[in-house]
Amino acid sequence: MDIFLTKTHRFHFLPLSALMSVTFSQRREFVFVPTLMNWMNAQKYCRQHYSDLATVHDQTNLNELLKTTGLGKFWFGLYRTTGNGVFVWSEQSRSSFTRWKLGQPDIKLCVIVQNGYWVDSNCEDYFPFACYFAKNIGPHS
Repeated sequence: MDIFLTKTHRFHFLPLSALMSVTFSQRREFVFVPTLMNWMNAQKYCRQHYSDLATVHDQTNLNELLKTTGLGKFWFGLYRTTGNGVFVWSEQSRSSFTRWKLGQPDIKLCVIVQNGYWVDSNCEDYFPFACYFAKNIGPHS
């Protein structure tokens, strides 16, 4: 608690929370892993060593990811459980942002980034992959 003196010289005690709002945010940092793995093993590796396979929720995220990975083919965290199902992120979040290559998606379950575009692929194929880890930033008032 902080103490404030008013013009009438009475003391008023105000909790610090009444004076400012403090928030913490998380920033995601991407890591490229050049080891070739299938999607499931890549997911397991990312969860053991980082947070999860990379997720992309907007063009800015995708640009940051591509700065880390470069162009080429690599797994990231988008998948679905059936050939006509909804795509979700490995860490279970949803996003309306997409960057599908023309003619995609097909009926495959897992997704690679290929030259900046998303292409569905057989989950048993071997590619390098991208992970993310959450980095706390804050406090901000």
